[in-house]
Amino acid sequence: MSDLTELASHDVASTLESEPVILASQVEYNRLNLLALLLNLPDVSARIASELHAILQHGADASEIILIKNAEPYRAQLQQFLTLYAGHSTHQTQASHTGMRENPVQARNPVQLHATASAESDVSAALIAILEKLHFLPVYLLTTSDALLKSPDRLTGVDAQSLHAIKQHRNKLNRLRQDMISSNTGLVAFVAHKYKTVTLSFEDLMQEGMVGLIKAVDRFDPDRGICFSTYAIYWIRQAISRLIVKQDKAVPLPVALAEKASAVFEAMRLCYLEKERWPTLDELKACCELTEQEIKTISSYYQATHSLDSRTDDEEDDIDELANMQQRQFALPLEQLIDRDLVDYVDKAVATLPEKQAAILTMRFGLKNNAEMTLQAVADHLHVTRERVRQIQNDALTKLKQQFGFDLMIFLEPNDT
Repeated sequence: MSDLTELASHDVASTLESEPVILASQVEYNRLNLLALLLNLPDVSARIASELHAILQHGADASEIILIKNAEPYRAQLQQFLTLYAGHSTHQTQASHTGMRENPVQARNPVQLHATASAESDVSAALIAILEKLHFLPVYLLTTSDALLKSPDRLTGVDAQSLHAIKQHRNKLNRLRQDMISSNTGLVAFVAHKYKTVTLSFEDLMQEGMVGLIKAVDRFDPDRGICFSTYAIYWIRQAISRLIVKQDKAVPLPVALAEKASAVFEAMRLCYLEKERWPTLDELKACCELTEQEIKTISSYYQATHSLDSRTDDEEDDIDELANMQQRQFALPLEQLIDRDLVDYVDKAVATLPEKQAAILTMRFGLKNNAEMTLQAVADHLHVTRERVRQIQNDALTKLKQQFGFDLMIFLEPNDT
């Protein structure tokens, strides 16, 4: 490759990599501004605090309102919020009951009034300080803003200037969010084309993948230093995978069996791509450490209208469909960009492991420009048993999962062969 070509490729990759980062930073900047404006309105901040408290208090899923982070300081903030909110509610209730018991003719001591108001103000300020640090999702802030702008007369202390500022930031955040979604739809196609099911069309996969992309846009934190494509692919794959598993098929697939299905599904996909036919049962048994019945159940679930051992009249149509799907595959520069980001990220993560664990993962997953090796090949190379290699591999993956979470694990899915 000439220097000019290399420079052009680098420019394309840099552009692809920098544009999402710029958009994500702009989304985050406007998200913070809109949150600050909303929290500055007493009625709105009270509503936000009340909604969050109700969800957290009942142990419900708060991931549709705030970004759930595993970091201990973040969890400590959530716990502090619950404690302060409970104290604030108790204080307000006691103050209300005291007021009802007092003689309505007798005036309250001005000093008491000032102390009570000051205490309530301090508690509210402490709550707002915590709310400002929590990562409320853009979609939630947009919904809250829409409700406010639709019926501003229902709130007290809302002036025209505040409404105008909220409307401006709401519209800008919405536009940037939509720009980020539309500019990354190619990522959905990149993931969707890798899945092949008879009952789901490419459009079905794209539609569900877009749901995952939107979740990624709303939850992406540019300060974490993770490439957006790496983060988004997790959410897209998760959305598409769940759609496939939730489909009502003739053969129900238990969740426990669904967890083992990736190896079978990948073997079926590769065989279809390379040989233009589905693999036989014997071929699947040779590459997947599952029972014959498990393989039959999984394969029939993902491929309900095809036989493992014979061709069907519609197979040519399926091949044409697959070709059309491949034509929509993402352009090579982005695929290379994703791979490059992945390689750097995985290498850094694996380097944190003990030497033997790192060596086994390097061989198993073909890291550092090595070819992927089977469990048996690694066992022969290290002069240990196959089961010992699997044990070390799983221990290493567990450590990485605990330290890096889903940011890394979606790319390290062992095919235990």
